[in-house]
Amino acid sequence: MTTLGAALQAGPRRFFLSLWPLRAVAYLASGVLVGTVTLVWLPVALLVGAGVGVPLLTLPLVALERRRTVLLGGPALTDPHRRPERPGVVGWLRSRYAEPVTWRELAYLVLHGTVLLVLDVIAIALVFAPVLVLGLGSWTRTSPAPGGAPETSDAGAIVVVTVLIVLTLLVLMVAASYVVPLAAVAHGSLARLLLAPGAEAAVRTLTHSRARLIDAFEVERRRIERDLHDGAQQHLLELGVTLVTAELEFDDDPQAAKALLRRAADQSAAALAELRELIRGIHPQVLTDLGLAAAVAELADRSTTPVDVALDLPHRLPSTVESTAYFVVTEALSNAAKHAAATTVTITGGLRASRLVIEVRDDGVGGADAANGTGLTGLADRVDAVDGTLTLASPPGGPTVLTLDLPWRG
Repeated sequence: MTTLGAALQAGPRRFFLSLWPLRAVAYLASGVLVGTVTLVWLPVALLVGAGVGVPLLTLPLVALERRRTVLLGGPALTDPHRRPERPGVVGWLRSRYAEPVTWRELAYLVLHGTVLLVLDVIAIALVFAPVLVLGLGSWTRTSPAPGGAPETSDAGAIVVVTVLIVLTLLVLMVAASYVVPLAAVAHGSLARLLLAPGAEAAVRTLTHSRARLIDAFEVERRRIERDLHDGAQQHLLELGVTLVTAELEFDDDPQAAKALLRRAADQSAAALAELRELIRGIHPQVLTDLGLAAAVAELADRSTTPVDVALDLPHRLPSTVESTAYFVVTEALSNAAKHAAATTVTITGGLRASRLVIEVRDDGVGGADAANGTGLTGLADRVDAVDGTLTLASPPGGPTVLTLDLPWRG
């Protein structure tokens, strides 16, 4: 049960024995506070400045609303605003006013300070209504007489009042048990509808991701071309020259020709080794033949940094998943050796239901940033292309933890 909606569908018993009812109350109660502030603050934001008030003064309220959705399950909503094309306040304001999400935010705040505020108050009132009914029942059954002595009703009246109180309590408790969670789900769904990144943000993200992938593919193509030219091609040219020389020496000096043929064999082996190393960088044969666990174990054996591997992979995975995971681990090991000055690296993970989760942790200096061209940006795009996530945690001083989460079926 990862969300409040899913918890409601799991059945009353599981729902009421969980923390979700309390989270629903917390969401609505905090919504009353935020809605009250919005009711007071929004008119101020609309009146302050010509073109400044709405996007600037409503910024903290909208940011808080995006964070509050975690109470209903799932991650907090991300900020869908794009980076301004022009620097300065004027450029920022122009960018904000040109985005549809700005007006969706304004519509949500207007609703939150009016209709949603009233609904949240009603829902929260249902939570405390049973307490008020109990207090009212106790007061009516023992109300003070004019002379100061308590005037107790007869037995029949007491029974009637008690039955009415119990029935009222039951009705209020049942109503609160369902109305409060449903109100929280409705409020949260509206928040996600209006505050979450829309289609324009998804298109923008895909466009940027596609551009980065194209750049990465071009860089990789040039690397392969350079490696072929400087490595295998040179060995093959030398091999050709050696064979021609051996042919010329064959009649006059057979011993020299044999020596040249031995050299040609060495040059052929060197060219083959270069090609195998190049192919390993594109798609290693061990990954194709034996799978991800064996390929990662080979990476660990060839790493200059000591690597501990603990992968629980009972069976082979789709080739796309294995290839993506392999190159993420490759990049993580490369960064640990080149940039982190790590002394040990630990690779753990396995299958979690329908997902493959792998964690690469090193004890290096930390401070890694995927946006600084460490190769992780391109990998993140590649992971995103198969509906996975790549999370980097690297505080200054370490440790650096790279977590890969990939769906591997259905």
